[in-house]
Amino acid sequence: MLKEKMLWMKDSGNIGDEIRQCRDEGRQIEALLPRAEKIAAMEEGEEKEKQARELLVEMENCPVDAMFPYEEPEAREDIRKAAQGSSLCRPVPEEELENRLKGAWIGRASGCLLGIPVEGWSRSKIRGFLKESGQYPLRSYMHSETDAEIREKYGVTDRDPGTAYDRQKICWINNMDTYPVDDDMNYTVLALRVLERAGSGFTSEDVAESWLFGLPAFHTCTAERVAYRNLMHGVLPPESGRLANPFREWIGAQIRVDFYGYIAAGNPALAADMACRDAVVAQSKNGVYAAMYTAALIASAAVLPRPCEWVEEAMKQIPLKSRLYHELSLLLSQWRDGASWEALEEAIHGKYREEDHFDWCLAIPNALIVTACVLCFGQDYSEAVIHAVLTGFDTDCNGATVGSIAGIACGADKIPDKWKTPVQQIICSSVNSYTRIPVEEIVKRTIAVSRTLRP
Repeated sequence: MLKEKMLWMKDSGNIGDEIRQCRDEGRQIEALLPRAEKIAAMEEGEEKEKQARELLVEMENCPVDAMFPYEEPEAREDIRKAAQGSSLCRPVPEEELENRLKGAWIGRASGCLLGIPVEGWSRSKIRGFLKESGQYPLRSYMHSETDAEIREKYGVTDRDPGTAYDRQKICWINNMDTYPVDDDMNYTVLALRVLERAGSGFTSEDVAESWLFGLPAFHTCTAERVAYRNLMHGVLPPESGRLANPFREWIGAQIRVDFYGYIAAGNPALAADMACRDAVVAQSKNGVYAAMYTAALIASAAVLPRPCEWVEEAMKQIPLKSRLYHELSLLLSQWRDGASWEALEEAIHGKYREEDHFDWCLAIPNALIVTACVLCFGQDYSEAVIHAVLTGFDTDCNGATVGSIAGIACGADKIPDKWKTPVQQIICSSVNSYTRIPVEEIVKRTIAVSRTLRP
């Protein structure tokens, strides 16, 4: 098991992903491809890893083609200048604050739990299992209590042997007690830890320190694991998010930043700024923009009446000439032209391939799924999280993010009991000293932090 985990640390295994990442960024890497083939053919060992790392660094520093149609800054101030910006600053009324923040936490935890059992499954596999097990159309948490033949056909086990965690992740609701430990919840709890320790003026280094002191290394994945290694070698943000990191535009930052939308509810610019400070620890460019967009989307949903307004305000926080802004604009235009949910879903699947692990974890397609769910179902918690999971791609991440947005929009009292009563309202994480926190307590602590930001 340890040997399998250590494979994540090998630079030679990341060359293919770096090639794809560089092509997405418009980098001119063609002259380096023969070297990549030679390194791939080398015998395993220190020399191969040395050359692989040198190649990764060289590729990620190649110039961007002059004909590349996008402008994607990385420095925080440059990102702000490249965005339209938002003047919205409308604090949530004091009498609504607790209900909305409780809705956000429950919404995220429940949406995550809904998506955990089928993480890594294709859209067709999810629907096939649900239909054959009598759970389609999906209306609540999935269970694994079905015929042995169906379980075998879909590879259903009550515990996930492929988890990156030291203890196996319990998957199905029929085996659940509390909300389980999951990376999607770990980072939300970590953000609480950062604000409680460093305050609203926290830096990217404060976030990094919180990881190193509070999060086990093997509870990180892809971009975050590369960044963790960089940090351990003294490479500080923002370089920690770029150096030899082919996953720098993956979904990691997008799943880390919901808490900033909670505490800056009604102030999307502030939420996006805090998200940016966090995101650069392990991501760059569209990986960072997706985080900023997500935090701003949550902050906007807390105070604006219509889902399309949430999306419009959130988009103001990201560079106008970025790939993410371009794709979001196309989706929003389709929706305004009357496209159905089914049409939006098919458009996303037509452009990105969920069977390709790079697309599956990439921030942009997952941000599009979140946005489509928001536009079509944003004021109906159940429909929003169900469609986020049924669409495939990163099911637990998207279920959690959509759950935060719909949860803060409608408040805890409008989240149906079927999402709350089957599981004890306790948030579990692997964050040191924050391992088991009742929802009521975590909401009180979130309110305390949010009040330090209110004008």
